[in-house]
This record gives sequence, structure tokens and C-alpha cells, in this order.
Amino acid sequence: MMFIGREKELSEMNRRYEEKTFQLFILYGRRRVGKTTLLKEFCKEKNHIFYSAEQSNEKLNLEKFSAEIFAHYCESALEPFGSWEKAFSYIEERQREDPMVLVLDEFPYLAALNPSLLSVLQHLIDHRLQYGKLFLILCGSYMGFMEKEVLGAKSPLFGRRTAQLHMKPFDYLDSIRFVDGFSREEKLMLYGAFGGTALYLRQIRPGKSIKDNITDAFLKPVSYLYEEPLLLMRQEVQEPGVYCAIIEAIAGGASRANEIAMKTGEDSAKCLKYIHTLRELGIVYKEVPFGEKETSRKALYHLSDFMFRFWYRYVSGNRTLLETGAQEIVWNRRIEPDYSHYMGQVFERICRDYLLRQNSKGALPILFTEIGRWWGTNPKSHEQVEIDLIARDMDAYLFCECKWTNEPVDYQVLKRLREKSEVFGGRREKSYFMLFSKRGFTERVLEEAGEKEEVLLADIGELLKDNDRVGGR
Repeated sequence: MMFIGREKELSEMNRRYEEKTFQLFILYGRRRVGKTTLLKEFCKEKNHIFYSAEQSNEKLNLEKFSAEIFAHYCESALEPFGSWEKAFSYIEERQREDPMVLVLDEFPYLAALNPSLLSVLQHLIDHRLQYGKLFLILCGSYMGFMEKEVLGAKSPLFGRRTAQLHMKPFDYLDSIRFVDGFSREEKLMLYGAFGGTALYLRQIRPGKSIKDNITDAFLKPVSYLYEEPLLLMRQEVQEPGVYCAIIEAIAGGASRANEIAMKTGEDSAKCLKYIHTLRELGIVYKEVPFGEKETSRKALYHLSDFMFRFWYRYVSGNRTLLETGAQEIVWNRRIEPDYSHYMGQVFERICRDYLLRQNSKGALPILFTEIGRWWGTNPKSHEQVEIDLIARDMDAYLFCECKWTNEPVDYQVLKRLREKSEVFGGRREKSYFMLFSKRGFTERVLEEAGEKEEVLLADIGELLKDNDRVGGR
């Protein structure tokens, strides 16, 4: 299987390995995001021990870890170590002069079974490991635990790490590297369903249509993704039913905390706790209007993972139909007529990711430090106003409109964006206006962009040019 994406992360890990000094590398990110794949690629052709912890008890984990160590050193007829400290000390003694990688995958399982494990590691690092060449990697999927208990200021390991990596799903450009044999538009449509998780993207078959790929991956009771969100929640939380109800409410359009509480029948304070956990798991994200504080009462909650969003929109409510073999009807009546509307929010994320990439290259007229969506009320007309994306560099602003429509974007869209920017207000030295379009632009808009430097345009060709440059892989 070809290793796609994560080249920068792998390069950085290899650079640190070549230093041949002690490393405590903390790797975390939501389940299925590709952490283990990255670690296995990193360990290739290196002296390493790779232990993936299990949800059993401490005794069994220690026995299995001991077996991995003895197998690595070709030892036999030895009793399992009586403690984690003895196991780590044994490795340290054997590897004092030689570089070695030790991976503890699913580390939170071990730490939950033995809360003193973090203190044991701290003591070993301070008194022995820091003087050697061990490359110790602690990897976990539960982000709340990794950020608080491993990286947090109150953690025994605080200040001991030499590097950390919060691994996130691929953006659209890395995601479509997994997708061959489709048009540019189709690639983005598939990204809208499968999201940025490599394991899900690998379910896509180039010889099949979008309809057949979605049917085969999502809509059949035997499909790989047919129950995936439910299986994931059962793995991650103790009350999967409540969490699934909250996700379903958000997918159904409830975006404010009180709306979600009402739809699920949960107490508001409890509901916020559940939402907080979903945010820690990387399934839900919180959004406030651009320029407002994190504590804004206008906060909205959305699903950050497109696979979850697609599943709860098109699979969850149609399972009775799908169980009876009505895949064709669900596609024809539920998915295909609505999919363009569904792609609207996906396209906004794509445009945002494009801007982030361009910004990192210094390829935009501003070097922004903030980006987000904005919504508010027009004080004159009392209408709700939304701006898809705003980016800011001090007093210079970039206002964006993202259109996933089948017609070229016309001048009225540009005119309306300018009007909305006035409603937004703010002290501005310079304003730029950028239009994103699935199907290009009218002659009037192209002329305006040619004549005025503050008008910028990007169609699908522009959004995917870096992918095209590497052969569309």
C-alpha cells in the first residue's frame, strides 16, 4: 500500500531520529486519522518495539508488552516483568548506546489502568532515559486525555516532551490524492462524503461512478461505513446513545446549544458537557462569528467530520429502507436531489483550506492571522447577513463568497458581497473581495477582476492546481 500524505510529518520525525538523542514524542489525534500508519512507516528499517495497548487489564498488557520485548531481543523462558518500570529499565539497559524507537500506541488505555504510569515515566526520563538514545512515542486517540493528562501543565510529564504532533484529517487537496479516475468536481464530491480520513478514502474505487462508490461504501448493510459512526462512538464513550442523538440533532440542523438540548431532551448543562467531549474527539467544532470572543452567545456547533455529516444526513434516517434493499431509491430520492445543497458547506471548508495553503506561501494580497465565517443582523433592514469567509491582517480584510452552483457566478454576487462587508463594518484600511465558484464566472465578473486588484477569483481549476501539478494522484 502506497504511503500518501503526512510526508512533512514523517520527514520531521526522521530528522529528530537522526539527532540520536533521547526523544519523547507525543502523537495524538482522533481515531482512524492514520496515526498508526504514520508510526509504522516511521519504524520501517529502524530498530524498534511497537506495542499497541489493549482494553483489557494491566496484568495482561504488561505480559504482552514483556513478550514483545523478549521477542525483539530473542529471549525466551523469561518471566514477564513485574512492573512497567522494570520493563522500561530493561530496554534502557539493552539500548544505552544504540538508537531505538519504542512506540506505545493507544497509551491512554495503559494510563487509565495505572494512573501512576505517567509518574513512573517521569522518574525514568529524569534519572535515566534522557541520557540515552531512546525515541519514545506515546500515541493516543482520546484527545482530551492526551492534551490534559500527557501534555497539560499538571501532568507528571509536563516539560519532558521534546516534540508533539496533533494529527488532523487531511484537507481536500491531500484527500483527493487518494482518488484517481474522476473529474475535478467528482473528486470534491467524494471528499464531501468520505472526508479526510485515509482509511475511508481507501474505500473509493476508481472504476466506479460516484453513485456506485457511495452505495458500496455507505448504503448496503454489509458496507464498510454502514455502521461506522455507531461503532466509533461505542469505542469512545460510555453513553453512545446520548452522543449519537446529539450528533444526529446537529446533522439535522440544530446548531445552537439550546436547540440541541431541546431536540435530544437533555438538560442544557449536561448537553454542553456531551458536546465538549465530542469536540475533544474531533467530531464536533464550535464556531463563533468572526471577530467575536470564544464565549460569544452566538456560538454554533457543527460536525467537523464529513463522513459523520454524510452518514447522519443520508444513512441514519434511511436505515429501514436500506435494510430492505432500497439503495437505488435512497440514492435517487434522498441523496442525488439534495447533494448539491449538501456540498455548499463542504465547499466553504475547501475554500478555507485553499486560503490557508495560499496564506502559508504568502500568495495572497494579505498575510492573514485570523479567518472565519461571520453572521449578524443588518441594522437597516433587520435581515440576517452571512459572509462565508473573512480573513484579516491588522486593518486589511479579505471577504469571500463560496458558490457551489451550476451557473457561473455573476456580478450581483460580487455586488452583494461588497454590501455585506459594509454591514460587517470595522476599521479597514484595505478591503479585498474573493469569489469562489464551481462553474466559473460571467464576463462582467472577469472584467471586474481584470481591472481591479481588490477583486480575486478562484474556480475549481485554481483550487486543484497543486493536485494537477503532481499528476492528480
